[in-house]
Amino acid sequence: MQMANQAASGSTSHKNIPFCSLREDEWAQVPRTIPDLWLGVGVWVPLGALLLYLIRFAPQPLVLGSWAPILLSYSFFIGVIVLLGGAGRHAAWIGLAAAIWFDALLDPTGTEQQVLYAAMGYFGLLAIAGLIGQLRFAALLTTWRRQAQGSVQVPSNAFKPLRYSQLIPTWMWGLTSAIVVWPLLKAGWKFFTVADMDFAAVDAELYYELGVGLGVMALVQLVGLFKWFESRSVPLMALEIPGVPETGPLGFIGVGNGLPASQVQSAQCTCAQDEANNQAEDFKHPGWFLVSDRCAVHGIRAVNELSARQFLEIAQEPWVYGANVEALPCAGTGRMVISGLYGWGSKPVRLGVRSFFSGGLQTGAHLLPGTAREPLRRATRSIRWVDPRGNALAPEAIDAASEQVIDRINLAPVGLRGHAVRVAGQRVRFEAADARIPAERDAARS
Repeated sequence: MQMANQAASGSTSHKNIPFCSLREDEWAQVPRTIPDLWLGVGVWVPLGALLLYLIRFAPQPLVLGSWAPILLSYSFFIGVIVLLGGAGRHAAWIGLAAAIWFDALLDPTGTEQQVLYAAMGYFGLLAIAGLIGQLRFAALLTTWRRQAQGSVQVPSNAFKPLRYSQLIPTWMWGLTSAIVVWPLLKAGWKFFTVADMDFAAVDAELYYELGVGLGVMALVQLVGLFKWFESRSVPLMALEIPGVPETGPLGFIGVGNGLPASQVQSAQCTCAQDEANNQAEDFKHPGWFLVSDRCAVHGIRAVNELSARQFLEIAQEPWVYGANVEALPCAGTGRMVISGLYGWGSKPVRLGVRSFFSGGLQTGAHLLPGTAREPLRRATRSIRWVDPRGNALAPEAIDAASEQVIDRINLAPVGLRGHAVRVAGQRVRFEAADARIPAERDAARS
C-alpha cells in the first residue's frame, strides 16, 4: 500500500521505505535487556575499584612511572568524564579494554593476575550480554521489516538527525575537541614565543595533554563508529507505534509551553513576534515557538475567557497549560510513525506521514520519540516535558491564599480523567482528582 506524506510540496528528494504498523501487544514484546543505568554502574564502579586496588592495595602495585604525566593530566580527567557520560551501552567494552591494558602494564603474577583475569571475564560477559540484547532487538526489527504492509515516501531531509555526526551527543564532540585544541594552541603559542621556535623547548606536559586528547577523540570516534554500524544493521523502515509512554522500549519527549509553526500563522497570533522567539532558529526543536502569555489567541487571558465548551475543544493541547503541562497525562490514544529505530540507544525521528492502518488517529505534534532504552520499570515511565529550547519545564508555584480560581472543568468528555483549573492571571492547571473549592474562594468563580 502506498501512502501520501504531509511534507511540503516543494520537497523533491524522497526515499521509498517499507512501512509496518504494530499492535500495542507487538510493541510491548520487545525483548528485555540490561537497563542502561545498571549497565553503566556495573562497569564504572567495578573499574574504579579495580584501579584503586591495583594502585593502593595490590601486593604488586601498579607503578605509574612514565604514565604518571598522562594519567594525571586534565585531558585524561575530562576524557574519563566524556566516556562516563557518553559511552552508553558500549561501556563494558571499554572496561574490558582497560583490564587488558592494566594486565599489559603490570605483567602480573599471583593474586594480581587472578584479579585481572576475573575482571576481564566479568567485563567480557557484561559486554556479550549487552551485545546479545542489541542483536535480539535488531532481529525483531528486521522481522517487522519483512512483515511490512506497504511502503511510504518520505522527504530525504527527514532523516538528517540520523546522520553519523548526530549519533554522538554534541557535548561529547565539544569536550573532545576542546581537549585537543587547547593544548595545541598553548603549544603553538609557546613554540612561537618562549621556545623561540624550538620544539624541544616546549613543555613536555603539553605534548602529553595533546596525546591524551587525541586518544580520547579516537575513542569517541570508535564509539561513534560502533553506533554507525549498529544503525546500519537494520535498514530504514517506517514503524507505526502506539503513542503510550509505558508501552514498548521507546521513551517520549513532550514539547510543552510551545506551538508548532503551523499554529502561529493566524493574523491574530503574536507568539512568533514575542521577544522569547528572537532566536527561534537556535531552538533544540526547530519549527516550534514559545507560546506568548500576551497573545490574543494563545495567551492567558484568551484561554481564561473561553466558555467551558470552547475550552474543551483545546483541552488536550499542551500549550494551554504552559509550564504546568507536566501533570497532563497522555490520552492513551493515537499512534505515530517513526523511522531510524535500530536497537538500544537509537534516537528515531518522527515522520510526517498520513497512515491509514490506524484509521487516521494520530498523536499530537507535541509528542516526539526519544531514546530507545530499557528502563528499570517500563510500566511506570512517563513523558519528559521540555520547552522548544530543550529546557525542562517547572510548574508555576501555587499561592493558594491569593489565587483567584475561575472554574474547574471536568475533562472526561475529552478522554482525560481529571479537571482543568483556570486561575486568573495564570496558566491552566491540571488536577487528576476533583478538589473541593474552599468557601472563601467560591466568590472568585464565574
